[in-house]
Amino acid sequence: MLGTRTFARLALAASLTAVLGCDDDPTGPGTVTFPELPAAVVTGFCVRGTALVGDTKSGIIADTDCDVADINPGDVGYYEIWRVRVATAQDVTFDANSTFDNFLAVLRVNSVSATDIDATVIGQNDDRSPGSNTNALVTVRLQPNIDYAVIVSGFDYEETGSYSLAIR
Repeated sequence: MLGTRTFARLALAASLTAVLGCDDDPTGPGTVTFPELPAAVVTGFCVRGTALVGDTKSGIIADTDCDVADINPGDVGYYEIWRVRVATAQDVTFDANSTFDNFLAVLRVNSVSATDIDATVIGQNDDRSPGSNTNALVTVRLQPNIDYAVIVSGFDYEETGSYSLAIR
């Protein structure tokens, strides 16, 4: 059964209008590249960079990050985003670990305009084992040379701190 939090996170994911950005080295191994995006799309969102399968990214969810309530007034919490691409179609697992209750959503970016994006939620998870493991784990099939956005967030404003995101 999907709870209020799940619906709110879906609304966040579906409502994001500018979530992607590039890091300083936009090319990955093989044929994976991260094309430049319009500045208006990059500005103002907590995009931490790009990621490839095999990477482990680290971050800190804090009150200085983006606020979910700015996107969806019915929800609360802070979030960060990673942009992901693959060279070949494959199942990819996103494994978040932290000392706080985290949440993951994976979005497929359908199109990008000068000021926003159209994206579809393709996977999400709150707790991999409710009551005993509040870390999120999502496995989805990714297609080559398509942008995906991975949202890492806390359950609410109290859920902050360091996290790692393994991409395998």
